[in-house]
Amino acid sequence: MRLILIGLLSVLPAPAEVIWRGDFETGNLDQWKGAPKSDGVKIVQDPVREGKYALRIDGSNAAKRGTLDRIEFQHQPQPPGTAEGTERYFSWSVYLPKKFTDTLHVVGYFETRNSWSQLMSFEARGEDLQFSTRVPYNLRWKGKGKLTAGQWHDFIVHVLWSRDATKGFIEVWYDGENVVPLAKTATLKDENVCFFQLGFARETSDVPESIVIDHIVEGTTLKDVTPPPLPKGR
Repeated sequence: MRLILIGLLSVLPAPAEVIWRGDFETGNLDQWKGAPKSDGVKIVQDPVREGKYALRIDGSNAAKRGTLDRIEFQHQPQPPGTAEGTERYFSWSVYLPKKFTDTLHVVGYFETRNSWSQLMSFEARGEDLQFSTRVPYNLRWKGKGKLTAGQWHDFIVHVLWSRDATKGFIEVWYDGENVVPLAKTATLKDENVCFFQLGFARETSDVPESIVIDHIVEGTTLKDVTPPPLPKGR
């Protein structure tokens, strides 16, 4: 009997696990190491995707770096988070009080440490979204008119991290729809670990804009990271 039990346990899938949350439910920025310090960053209680708190970023020429305004939050997954062969799910939710201008905005991306090379990215111009992988560049999805203002939008990325294009893969959900079915691709460029970055990033402009973010989660299953259904009107 003991041998049978050992055999059964050996084939059971690994338990689901929420690895990390950056959902601001502490009421501050303590979940984020090296959080940006700016008068344009504040914890809010309305709107929120779930729970009591979210983060709002307001800016114009907010933190100019070259041709970009940037106030960004960075999450470096703990080992083996982005190591070769590791599989992870990442989710985050975004709310725009007003529609973005038609210039380039970045609403979530993964980049390598040290070599500073983007691996995948969500970009927006006005209400139009697109998602691309970068090893090599491949435009995976275009969501015309999908980033509407005045309501929450949910992003989920499923990744198997690998430098080998026959082993690595990505899969993407947007507002509950599987917009990028599982696709094989290299998801690491070199031996450097990668990090996730989210916040206010756009072509520099004097036009004031805002973004609210919430429910940033890293986990091992889709269920771990999927936010609850939205009440009607949210």
